[in-house]
Amino acid sequence: QYLSEDDALISSKQKKKKAKLEDAPVEQKDKLSGPKLWNLRALVLKSLHKCFLYDNDQKILDSSNFQALLKPIVSQFVIEPPEHFESVPEAPSVDEVDETLVLCLGQMAVTARSDVLWKPLNHEVLMRTRSDKVRPKMLGLKVVRHMVQQLKEEYVVLLPETIPFLAELLEDVELPVKTLAQEIVKEMETLSGESLRQYL
Repeated sequence: QYLSEDDALISSKQKKKKAKLEDAPVEQKDKLSGPKLWNLRALVLKSLHKCFLYDNDQKILDSSNFQALLKPIVSQFVIEPPEHFESVPEAPSVDEVDETLVLCLGQMAVTARSDVLWKPLNHEVLMRTRSDKVRPKMLGLKVVRHMVQQLKEEYVVLLPETIPFLAELLEDVELPVKTLAQEIVKEMETLSGESLRQYL
């Protein structure tokens, strides 16, 4: 809920404040809620990462919860930071949020311990790399690299779907995207023990 709805920030204790906000101009609403919502989303991602990290018995991240959480978490790739988020002292930077997002999805894969769940996660992440913007592409690649590094040989089952996306990203006009894609291909080649160039 907090990852997907802009109104999620307003709790029952804030209904009076909400009434005041509704009377305010739209621009003022954005200034008041945007930075706080950005911060709240970051805290939710951090909390989920910690839950996944210590969920050794999959009491939290069972198949049902995995499916329910996957899309809202991946949707954070395309959420832009609010213009005035620097005005909130505790608001995290874009880099901090991105790092948390990568760790959260990476740990989600590790905790799931099932290629049945890895496949939809991998697919959702890869689809975000087809965005016109650089940030979702970079985030997608960083999550893929994190999964490769954490799952190691177990990631090989995901290569058939991943390789076509990497082939596209190797041709990207943005140098950071292209460079990161090249680094990931090298890591995958080391992992699989064979050259992937023939498939790219």
